[in-house]
Amino acid sequence: MDRRRFLTLATGTAITTGSLLAGCGSGKDGAAGGGKTDVRLGDTVNDSNPEIAAEKFFGERLAALSKNRYEVKVFPNGTLGDHNRMNEQVRAGSLQMTKTLFANLTAFDKKLGVLSLPYAFPKQDDLFTALDGALGKQLGTILEGYDLKVLAYFDSGSRNVYNKKRPIKTPADLRGLRIRVPQDAVAIDTFNSLGAQATPLATNEIYSALQQGVIDGAENNPIFYVTNKHVEEAKFWSWTRHQYGVDALLVSRKWFAEQPKDLQDAFVQSGLETQSHERALWRNETDGYVKQAGDKGGKINDDVDTAAFVQAVKPVLDKNRATFGDLMKLLPVS
Repeated sequence: MDRRRFLTLATGTAITTGSLLAGCGSGKDGAAGGGKTDVRLGDTVNDSNPEIAAEKFFGERLAALSKNRYEVKVFPNGTLGDHNRMNEQVRAGSLQMTKTLFANLTAFDKKLGVLSLPYAFPKQDDLFTALDGALGKQLGTILEGYDLKVLAYFDSGSRNVYNKKRPIKTPADLRGLRIRVPQDAVAIDTFNSLGAQATPLATNEIYSALQQGVIDGAENNPIFYVTNKHVEEAKFWSWTRHQYGVDALLVSRKWFAEQPKDLQDAFVQSGLETQSHERALWRNETDGYVKQAGDKGGKINDDVDTAAFVQAVKPVLDKNRATFGDLMKLLPVS
């Protein structure tokens, strides 16, 4: 081990001793030597979010399939930083795993924003079919070029608008509202085209921005809306269903490549099992969170003119055709 890696390890900012030894193929505490290796998995969502339960399930499956060679430690609530910081750490190999909103990955490659296109998937099943097929494979290949390996595509439900001012029934109702969006060019274009003032912010900044009036609202799924307590500040929820959200469970490609082949297979299999488990969790828990939103004072509106929204965002699809190229051909709406 060279001096730089030793010093990094000593400061506690790099991956665990077991992981390094496993990568070197020696050492009794590493995966290759039969010991247990810690795997840190960072997330920004609240620990009551079903995605955290899915990540813990991943740890259980990995432990079983690897014969307890790995222990996955899940860090929710942005403990390890925001999405962009953790994505960079995973890319560098100093953090083993993270789960991130797919839109955040456009910081590496704009083509990854194809999943952010509004109304690109008429039904959620259309999205899953694409992710489990050619589109998911191509997106994974792009990410591997940035040292990020996809282990699972998580469901994060339909994304909808919530705000402090009024119900949203047509695009005109968004005019002038400052709506938080992910730090993603397609999301920004979408809400600007709808007449809102798109305001990109990190996830952990939304609640305080709502409190302080920096933004009027945001857009996300009902589970996020409730678990992050945004329902306390933004009472008007409208089912715009402008996008089906996707979160990626990622492992550092650099760190992954250091693991023995049979244990790499355990990671891949655990990811596939967790993908199915997470999608079932999300589907089963969504209705309960919608009810919670209503119980907490949320004013739930399903009187949305979807056709008007679809028409209003057509320029966004046209503008981005050149950016996404052949990936557009893999969408049901192109």
